[in-house]
Formats: sequence, C-alpha cells, structure tokens
Amino acid sequence: MMKKIIVLILPLSLLIVACGSNFNQANTQSPVTSEVETREEKTPKAVLVNPQGEIPMGEVELILEVQDSTSGKVIPVENLDVNSTMPMPGGDDMISKIEIEPAANPGQFKVKTNFSMAGTWHLDTKIQDANYQGESRITLEVK
Repeated sequence: MMKKIIVLILPLSLLIVACGSNFNQANTQSPVTSEVETREEKTPKAVLVNPQGEIPMGEVELILEVQDSTSGKVIPVENLDVNSTMPMPGGDDMISKIEIEPAANPGQFKVKTNFSMAGTWHLDTKIQDANYQGESRITLEVK
C-alpha cells in the first residue's frame, strides 16, 4: 500500500515542480517583450536637411539630421556612419569617399563627398548610439 502511494505522489510532485518553474519563466519574459516594443517606437532615421532642391555634380557638403521616425523630433546622437554609392547597371556600384563630422546643432552632421556623375545616388546611414540604433537610405538625384 505504501509503495502505491509513493508511486502516485512522486509523479504528482514532479508535475507540480515542472508547472511551477514554467510559471516563473513566463513572468520573467514579459518585461523583456515590452522593452523591445519601447525600443522599436524610438527608431531613428537620418534625413537630408541641406541643401534643399537641386544637388550639383562634384564636391558637395550636405547636412544630415537624425530624427525620430514617428515624431520627427531631432535625436542628439553622437555617431553616424554614411556610405555613398551610385548603382551602375550591369556592374558594381560606384562608391564615393565620405568625410563626416558633427555639425553645430546636436543630431546634425556635415557630410562632404564628391558626386562624380549625374544620376541617382544613395546615402546609406547607420546610427549606432548608446540609446538609439537604426539604418536608413537617402536617395538623391544629382544634376
């Protein structure tokens, strides 16, 4: 009789322990999910603020600004990486050298480059800051 009780109690206690540990794991995972959702709401993007209008072929200085993608407010990040490429049909993209430095206003950057040909150019930006990360592409028509 005692063996039958042990045989019944042992699996039942294992089941209780197993269910109890899953309950604790579910509670610890919930805050992580909300933190990820909050971070997604603050996705930054880089936008061209100067020059507005036509961009000439040759040496140019552009001003890029990092903004919150939902509110449009300026985000004062400290680091911005920029690559400049021109798609070439049937070949590798043309690459233009970039010099970048912070501008006078927080969240803005001076970008110096040479658009050696007229046509469509892409500025691929990567924001890597302690609080914000994001990538965006700015497409320019150079005349």
